[in-house]
Amino acid sequence: MNLVDEIVEFQEYCMAFYNNETGVYPIATNDEIVRAVDQYLRKTPLSEVEFDSLDRERVREIIQPSYSLI
Repeated sequence: MNLVDEIVEFQEYCMAFYNNETGVYPIATNDEIVRAVDQYLRKTPLSEVEFDSLDRERVREIIQPSYSLI
């Protein structure tokens, strides 16, 4: 899989969790999620990105920085 495909798949993964209409945790629009993913990927070296749940949670922190699990 090439990088563009991985990024698109990761955006869709984040949308499945955070989309404000159908997400598991409905906190953002698709546009907000795409912007947050873009921001996350711009500030994080690609060698450190696994496109996994940890990365998804870091995107959530951009979308909703005041939210805490604790």
